[in-house]
Amino acid sequence: MQVDLLDVHKSFGGTKVLKGITASFHSGRITALVGPSGSGKSTLLNIIAGLAEPTSGKVHFSGMDVTRVPTEKRQVGLVFQNHALFPHLNVFGNVEFGLRVRSVPPKERHERVMEALEMVELDHLADRSISTLSGGQRQRVALARALVIEPNVLLLDEPLSALDVELRRRIREELRALLAPLKVPTVLVTHDRDDAFILADEIVLLLDGQIAQSGPPEDMYHRPTSAMVARFFGEANFLVPESASIEDMELFRPEDVTVVSSAAEADLVVTVTSARFLGNRRRITGRDSRGAEVMFDVGKTHAVREGETVHIRINGHVQGVRGALRHAS
Repeated sequence: MQVDLLDVHKSFGGTKVLKGITASFHSGRITALVGPSGSGKSTLLNIIAGLAEPTSGKVHFSGMDVTRVPTEKRQVGLVFQNHALFPHLNVFGNVEFGLRVRSVPPKERHERVMEALEMVELDHLADRSISTLSGGQRQRVALARALVIEPNVLLLDEPLSALDVELRRRIREELRALLAPLKVPTVLVTHDRDDAFILADEIVLLLDGQIAQSGPPEDMYHRPTSAMVARFFGEANFLVPESASIEDMELFRPEDVTVVSSAAEADLVVTVTSARFLGNRRRITGRDSRGAEVMFDVGKTHAVREGETVHIRINGHVQGVRGALRHAS
């Protein structure tokens, strides 16, 4: 199974929300659609689901044009942001609902519901009321309900956003373990880069309704193609080499720096302007000899004071990026 988006555009009134999106989603792969609010990621998910039609462009499932095919005929599994569970039904009834709508015979319904609940390790709670479940358990019920219909594609809209921070960390790992073995394309929308890094095999970053960059999580973080992409995925330093134009910059992350004892070992000499305690490390901010701001991390016990001059070495690869200096730190 493969989902293809072919030059998809979407406008609401005079506002262009999606501008020529072309992308493919493959069986057994988890793709995260990420971007700031208003970037078009949820609209794109709705177009794949059939909940919205593109203004122009095509949606193909395994080569078949489904652009105008309604949601109920696309065989898509949907997990919504708020889980959208039915409070008057127990766990079994919630998972069974999609099969009832499709007139699946009772015996087959029971078998498939229990298989789905076993997959998410909730088969022992089949008779429980939804109101008695934890946030993580409700999340898994919603996933079982999406999987029980044996979908062609699984779509998740901000699946972890309703959870508190600690539960979110734990559920990320559980969700990844549940999604990884699936043999269908899985597409999830998230604004949280940690969700994307942990859950996804591939990330698609949308900025202003267009794909700014796509690729494996490691490439998005370590090899961004622009300053805007780099900043979306974490704090970064941007330096303009003396021989480069204003549009050519070098990127390195705060964790890519080691403090060294002498100028001979150093790539940069930095005058410290602030030192902030961040629990397991200290974030140092300073300026190099040309006045460019530089951020780097040191161990929590490393004593660095404001006004001090520090020699730093940049470890590993320095990535070249394009982007005007107004996007730099």
